Amino acid sequence: MTHPGCSRPWGLDGLTSIFTYQGLMEKAIKKLKYNFISDLAEDLVELFLSFCGEDKFFGHFCQRGEVYFLPVPLHPRRKRWRGFNQAELLGEMIASNLGLTYSPDLLIRTKNTKPQTKLDEEERRKNIRGAFSLDKNSKFDIRNSKFILFDDVWTTGSTLRECGQVLKRAGAKEVWGLTLAR
Repeated sequence: MTHPGCSRPWGLDGLTSIFTYQGLMEKAIKKLKYNFISDLAEDLVELFLSFCGEDKFFGHFCQRGEVYFLPVPLHPRRKRWRGFNQAELLGEMIASNLGLTYSPDLLIRTKNTKPQTKLDEEERRKNIRGAFSLDKNSKFDIRNSKFILFDDVWTTGSTLRECGQVLKRAGAKEVWGLTLAR
């Protein structure tokens, strides 16, 4: 959870990262994203679930009502280039295994940003600012809803914070971040 003194009206309510982004986990995520080895997704999800199944994190959180599981979206151009969105691929399997409502089309990426990997924290924040919005075609009523935003890696948090801010400004009650690694 976010410490009350650090809490911001449009900020995430908390973050859970399951693994440290180093060693085999770093290699696996990079192979998934940059070598397009999508078969790794099933193994990553299996490992993920063995460390944070329903009883460990989601059970307590999800008992408090309906929770929507949203992957961080890629810009359509980058998704076409890669052939898939790793957050969607992993997120759909995780949500399915945990019985959570999967909502991949609620948030959209409207700005084709530079890849964040070689940017420092301030550059990342500027690069991602204004990159997300709600899908105007969605009839989903966000007000008072709870969300888990999912991405593969938390580095500086710029991406998840930006997505969370869009949801909170639209009236979301709670927005939690979840990543495979940090």
